Amino acid sequence: MNDSLLVRLPKGADLLTALASLCRGKNITKGHVSLIGALERAVLGYYPQDTREYRTRTIESGTEILAGLGNISLKEGEPAIHLHLTLLLGNITVIGGHAMPGNILFAGEACITPIEGPRLHRGLDTATGLPLWDQSGM
Repeated sequence: MNDSLLVRLPKGADLLTALASLCRGKNITKGHVSLIGALERAVLGYYPQDTREYRTRTIESGTEILAGLGNISLKEGEPAIHLHLTLLLGNITVIGGHAMPGNILFAGEACITPIEGPRLHRGLDTATGLPLWDQSGM
């Protein structure tokens, strides 16, 4: 039996908020997410390893989501979506990056696959400065 959820995401919603809300409602605390669709507004991030601070780029015009790929775990007890996006711009240029808050959906279809087993929590990894999976108990 396949426990994957196939869902249509709401137009006008923040992409990460919509995915986290869905996971919260279905009690999904660990899993995989993939999606396609379109954004009215896109916000992508890049994490330079030397400065350890995200740089962001906002695209105010519509884009197509060619691919969204990520995972679901817990951060501070709430579902956290770590998602990377590959986007198509209107001039047929492809860009990509880390999905940041502020991605506003035009249309979206997601496949969320829960993963069983112990909960997976995110915590600050001092070696990278990123909120990575805490695997100290493994």
